[in-house]
Amino acid sequence: MYLPFRLMEMGGMVKKSSSITKSNSNWLWRWAEPESELSVIPKSKTKRLAQQAKLANVDAERAVSRAYQIELSRTKAIGEAMFKSGKALRFTLSSSGRQLVLRTQAARRLFEPGFRNKK
Repeated sequence: MYLPFRLMEMGGMVKKSSSITKSNSNWLWRWAEPESELSVIPKSKTKRLAQQAKLANVDAERAVSRAYQIELSRTKAIGEAMFKSGKALRFTLSSSGRQLVLRTQAARRLFEPGFRNKK
């Protein structure tokens, strides 16, 4: 599982994103935040592991926050697309309805002797 990620970092196997919202950041490939590395390494193994766990939790919270923001932007984009699709459908239906009315009136003018379009 580690190998494909490593190849992507090196420039091989570049995959085009199929997501709606394009992100230019490579946050998925960063395994550790710069501030999540221990600056002062405690001598006690227990303290060192506790500090690493604390920093790992901070990293996890940040990753979840980033994923949440990305999902919000995707949801917004999908909602906007649905709204615009509904708007296009409304205009299509009103245009089709208008054409039907106009063609009906034109046919009535041809076949009914006293019919006039009065406005």
